[in-house]
Amino acid sequence: MGAKESEGRAAYVAHRLAAAQARRAPSSLQRLTTSDPAEREVAAHIAVAEALAAWDGVDSGLERLLAGLGESLEFEAGVLWVPRGDRLRPRAFWQATPAGPGEFKVMTMTSRLRPGAELPGRAWQQLEPTRLSRADSSPPPRWRAAVREGFREAIAFPVMWADEVIAVVELVSREEPELSVRLSRSLVAIGSVLGGFLADRRGILDEPVITDRQVEILALAAQGLSRDQIAARLGVSPSTVKTHFENSYARLGAKNRAAAVAEAIRLGLVR
Repeated sequence: MGAKESEGRAAYVAHRLAAAQARRAPSSLQRLTTSDPAEREVAAHIAVAEALAAWDGVDSGLERLLAGLGESLEFEAGVLWVPRGDRLRPRAFWQATPAGPGEFKVMTMTSRLRPGAELPGRAWQQLEPTRLSRADSSPPPRWRAAVREGFREAIAFPVMWADEVIAVVELVSREEPELSVRLSRSLVAIGSVLGGFLADRRGILDEPVITDRQVEILALAAQGLSRDQIAARLGVSPSTVKTHFENSYARLGAKNRAAAVAEAIRLGLVR
């Protein structure tokens, strides 16, 4: 085991100890969440420790993790992105005040980002915490949707393990938080701890929110093929196609096939 791996394991052990302390004092996060930046950062470390200690599955675990980080650092939304090949894919989304599948959420959950593309892609490429503000020139469509919903700024940081990016965490705010040197160091430490935890769980991070198969089925539907025709084309049963349709409805915020196809076309998933 190299020196960097040993440091990561040590940081993970420290977080597990913090988790034990947090369980003995369940109100610790509430006490530490204040307007003081240093106390917010401490609260963030405790929130991560609590989320990892209470891990009971990938979906609930990731949502609890994003909620703890977001609430402790006073952000209102969070996304966990996972590298797959040469793209980042969204794996989990959290919002403090969910009001249905808004445009920002839908565009986020159907995005595929190259290294350097948008804020998460920059954090992935640069291997360090990164900030994007409303004042940045030529914001991408996803960020313009965020601005329309009242968000102002965002930060992203890589989740690292042994020089490998396991994931990227993006946090979005309605305020204008500063990415100070101290906060950046805290996020690097948190990214190392999460990397140590998630490195052994990469298999459970594989499933994207909207799958390539669902995109393929929506593309065939856009060509006018029926459910039976799509099943024959793909060599699967009509019931399997129906299940993919229904899952894509929920993930795209659509009520039926036509709405799902229209949304997929609007988002550029289907041409």
